[in-house]
Amino acid sequence: MMRYRRFALTFVIALALFVTGNYVIWKSVTEDLITDRHYDGGDLSRMGYLPGSKIYRRNTTDLTRRHIRIEEYDGRRVDMITIGDSFSNGRGGGYNRFYQDYIATLNGFDVLNIPRHNDLSPLVSIADLAHSGFLKKTGARYLLLGVSEKAWREMAGSDPLGNSLDDTARQAFKRADYEAALPRVAFINNGNFKFLLNALLYRFSDHAVFSQVYRAQLIKPLFTARDSRTLLYLRYRETPGHEQVVRVNDNLNQLAELLGHQGITLIFMPCVDKYDLYRPYLRSPRYAPGTFFEELRPLPKRYLFVDTKMILNDLLLRGEKDVYYPDDTHWSWKASRALARAIPLQQNARKGSAP
Repeated sequence: MMRYRRFALTFVIALALFVTGNYVIWKSVTEDLITDRHYDGGDLSRMGYLPGSKIYRRNTTDLTRRHIRIEEYDGRRVDMITIGDSFSNGRGGGYNRFYQDYIATLNGFDVLNIPRHNDLSPLVSIADLAHSGFLKKTGARYLLLGVSEKAWREMAGSDPLGNSLDDTARQAFKRADYEAALPRVAFINNGNFKFLLNALLYRFSDHAVFSQVYRAQLIKPLFTARDSRTLLYLRYRETPGHEQVVRVNDNLNQLAELLGHQGITLIFMPCVDKYDLYRPYLRSPRYAPGTFFEELRPLPKRYLFVDTKMILNDLLLRGEKDVYYPDDTHWSWKASRALARAIPLQQNARKGSAP
């Protein structure tokens, strides 16, 4: 009987400690990390369970003009169409998260955003919109392709303009992925254990052995988060060779010629990889520098090229913090504003006020 009571008491105490421990960790750290109960943050701090890099932010806008989402489009004439991935869909979140709104406000433009089809090369998608007559009906003078640097693989394919989409693929353009809802999580969850484990393992490994999120130290503070000298990033991807960049450029030139026949100027804005941008400021770089932008710059172009690596590096050289969010793979409003100002556009008569 005494043995049974002792076992029951031990079990109750262990259970109480387990529940209490989970609750304390949840309330002090993980609730803020893996839910948006207070303010949302970036995927890197959430995936790596790294609270020191989290920037708390809510989606707010104070610009005078806003872009048009494809699901809201009513057939009106627009000045510019933007097509791209998460960078073009405001997935970094926070203050003035859409670079399209800066373009609209600075130039007095009506800007229509169309999310790219994730399973297709963006060049194929744009060519299909041109062949179908959609682009001409919009009256757009510019089409801006804004995709992450890693999209070079898809854009280096052969015959980029020779395919045509079916109706199912075209419908995908109407489903913009602007928001990423976080799942509801109870206070007892495996995230509490992962936080404790990662807190230990990051002391011995730059990616805590198992984590997808890498951590590196900067030579100076370039973020406003608590860990202002810490760079969080995903594993750096393979950089293309010269021949592959030449193929990308040739394909873009073909697309620019196709659009030019419809009175549309192509703008290509590859979004520099976060690691590649901040690499010169790392104490001990893990990977070799990327070469995509360096290979592309001197090539002859029939399109307008927005060199995000050079433009955003100028901000870093001036000591600007949070050009990219410390807890995310996406840039902040500071980058969006700088890039919008750098694009050489013929402005409308109804010019907006400069933010």
